[in-house]
Amino acid sequence: MASQIVLISGCSSGIGLATAVFLAKDADKRFKVYATMRNLAKKGQLEEEGKDCLGDTLIIKQMDVCSDESVEKAVKEVLDAEGRIDVLFNNAGYGFFSALECVPISMAQDMFNVNFFGTLRLIKAVLPSMKARQSGHIINHSSVGGIVGTPFVDIYCASKFAVEGLSESLAPLLWQFDIRCTILETGPVQSQIHQTGVDWGKAIDHDTADEKTKKLKEIWGENFLQLCSEKMETNEMAAFIKGIILGQNTNFRCYSHSDFLADQIAAKFKDPATNELIEITSKQLFEKREDGNK
Repeated sequence: MASQIVLISGCSSGIGLATAVFLAKDADKRFKVYATMRNLAKKGQLEEEGKDCLGDTLIIKQMDVCSDESVEKAVKEVLDAEGRIDVLFNNAGYGFFSALECVPISMAQDMFNVNFFGTLRLIKAVLPSMKARQSGHIINHSSVGGIVGTPFVDIYCASKFAVEGLSESLAPLLWQFDIRCTILETGPVQSQIHQTGVDWGKAIDHDTADEKTKKLKEIWGENFLQLCSEKMETNEMAAFIKGIILGQNTNFRCYSHSDFLADQIAAKFKDPATNELIEITSKQLFEKREDGNK
């Protein structure tokens, strides 16, 4: 059986890097991975971890998901070389932590450009060839934050809600072309995304928030970090994603963390017309805990 051609965005670190290497090292060579990133100067870790299959089942390419031209060029090069893209994993994304009123509109737009419009650009680029072949699989990396909103990551959640809406709207149509569509809804993962969020947040003037919001953010930070204390390893996530591609999990929504924000998710889907979701989130994130218990 021919290897599946897999195109992944955001492979300089984290889940993208781990998944690219994990698939490329498959013992049965069931995958040939095109691992992409905006800045090839950051390819060192990927090259090191994937050195045994580099140039064979692992190909590294430059691609900026914020550029129409870059996305179209990268997709065309893969199609010219392979004749098809079997799996698109829209992984590129980032977040930061801030009170909403402190976030410049330009930063919110930048995040949407990566998290949502980057996903949209890649789908638009691969869809004609997938429809023509009536075959393919699109995996959109959402988040638990795409199911329920969380204070101080408002813009990130909004961008992931947009990814969810796009995916839900596309899936029934793609079904008519035998194209699978999957939303990957991850909880906390042991990756660089938290530090990336901190680094992006340095560009924000957090002092412009009112005093009550600042105090609430402090409490939120303590509770949120505790809530995120149990994290999946990136290799665990890579194995989870491999299972999705191989059809071990064929659900439209693939939720990778059974406990994280489980009460909020249950409340939302049980009866979205009530205030229960807001009440649970407020209690969990804004009540001061002296005993360290959740």
